[in-house]
Amino acid sequence: MGATPLMTVQEFMQLPEVEGQRMELIEGRVVTADQEDERGVITHEWVKSNLIALLGDWTHRHTSLKLFSGTTFQLDEQNARTSDVALMSRSRKPVDMNGLLQGAPELAIEVVSSEKAADLSAKVGLFLAHGSESVWVAYPDQKAIWIFNTSRQGRLFEENQVLEDPAVLPGFSTPVSAIFEGI
Repeated sequence: MGATPLMTVQEFMQLPEVEGQRMELIEGRVVTADQEDERGVITHEWVKSNLIALLGDWTHRHTSLKLFSGTTFQLDEQNARTSDVALMSRSRKPVDMNGLLQGAPELAIEVVSSEKAADLSAKVGLFLAHGSESVWVAYPDQKAIWIFNTSRQGRLFEENQVLEDPAVLPGFSTPVSAIFEGI
């Protein structure tokens, strides 16, 4: 048996959507996850909702960035990755509003629910390698967030601290506890 041929994003976009299934293209291979089978779904969505509320308030006042949730970004010809929450410069609004957003968002945020550590690390690296200025990884069980910057350096923010990322979100600050409020 031969190896499965690698797929381009253009070919990936031609695949039929399957209800209740999330699909990403990673290094030319389609990876699926049944959303109903993911552990921690309610916690995951609760934290996402908190982030969206906090960042939505900031983007309302700072209109240079647009807030997205569960959006897939075409990073290159063989990678189309979905970020739980993302902020992208409004100046990058595509002329053609069909298809995927091109390039990595300025800020990508992942809320950990069932990802393997190696897969999550690869995703963070891929977003940073393709233009993200910052990637946040939220850990609901620990009520902590790691922020990774373009030099791949990580900084830990714990529940009793104030989270700031001035390189991407000037003037934004929030208690980490607000991100995990209600869980």
